Amino acid sequence: MGSVNMKVKNIIVFCDFANITGGAERVAITSAVSLAETGSNVVMFTGKGPVCNELKNGNVHVICLNQEEAIKDSNRLRGIIRGIYNHSAQQEIEKLLKEYDPNDTVIHMHGWSKVLSSSIFIPIKRMGFKVIVTMHDYFLQCPNGCCYDFQKKEICERKAMSIDCVLCNCDKRRYIYKLYRIIRQIGMLRLVNGTELYIAFISKFNKNVSEKRIPFHYKKMMITNPINVRLQAIVPASDNKKYLYIGRLSYEKGIDFFCEGITKAGVSGVVIGSGDRLEDLKKKYPMIEFVGWKQQTEMREYILQARALVFPSVCYEGAPLTIPEVMGGYCLPCIVSDCSAGRDYIEHGHNGLIYSGKSVDDLCKVILSMEDNVLVSQLQSNIEKDFNREKYSSEHHVKKLMECYERMLSEE
Repeated sequence: MGSVNMKVKNIIVFCDFANITGGAERVAITSAVSLAETGSNVVMFTGKGPVCNELKNGNVHVICLNQEEAIKDSNRLRGIIRGIYNHSAQQEIEKLLKEYDPNDTVIHMHGWSKVLSSSIFIPIKRMGFKVIVTMHDYFLQCPNGCCYDFQKKEICERKAMSIDCVLCNCDKRRYIYKLYRIIRQIGMLRLVNGTELYIAFISKFNKNVSEKRIPFHYKKMMITNPINVRLQAIVPASDNKKYLYIGRLSYEKGIDFFCEGITKAGVSGVVIGSGDRLEDLKKKYPMIEFVGWKQQTEMREYILQARALVFPSVCYEGAPLTIPEVMGGYCLPCIVSDCSAGRDYIEHGHNGLIYSGKSVDDLCKVILSMEDNVLVSQLQSNIEKDFNREKYSSEHHVKKLMECYERMLSEE
């Protein structure tokens, strides 16, 4: 990518973690490395190590504070204070930004709520840098970051920071953790406000859920996540019998719905995932095969034996990567809950099936529909014909990013 007439010279990427702990970190690291390959000067500012090999081997200057995640700090009080206001992160960022010019430098945020804290916005705002935030989660609008009530096990429709919100314990743990999140959110609202802010939504669902709830003035952009998916094999899905779940074994990810739906439909299920509930789920659903977490290379054999992937998440999600990975990599049909961003990938009856995420009966019904070999073959044929791998490539992602960065620096 030529840079002769480009305003953007430097890109500073912020992320809580310097290694891949989830989808947000994966996107942040992939995009930082890919941006550096274009010749741009890329700095990655992170809170917690270790620094992954992708960054070590990429042409990216990495700054890692080597701090612990605030809520997991062995000194509880220190962790609470640092989660609300990370003074050392603010100081290090101020020192870094003095080396750069806001006229040719863009700040790209992928996450700050777990280690870095909102204090990082103080020098950014004061020194006049423009910021783009990729909306991997919902922390800009919700204290717990996912618009989900973990106690009631349902999507939360309360207005963020209203009396109803403040008094409700929606945290996974005790109310004291919710109070911490409320105080942290108050700080974030004050510190982010006034920043020249751009928000990159990563799916239509993500945008529709968020755009009217974010309490700041901002400008909208749409950037899909990079996946670099290539066709590895076409799964013989109509010959296969097993329905596959890939993900964390927690209620909001829909593991209970998967297990109940599979059991009720009387079909074979395989679960790739780990979590505190693994042993309990094994005992409760002995007919389902629980294989633990697997690396990407190990997942291949399970995907090749699957009839369909079931993505039963009952929380919003941002833009789940698993669905396009199995569709683009293996032409595997997917059954997707209608209450998560996963539904954006699916055209019902054309390349997959969508069901009512709050209904085990509807999931069971859709699974039984997928037992039709003719339907499975047609879904696979449509995926093979229509799936746009270029849309998810790193090259396409970087091109869109650079267009957004140029727009940011060109606007008054």
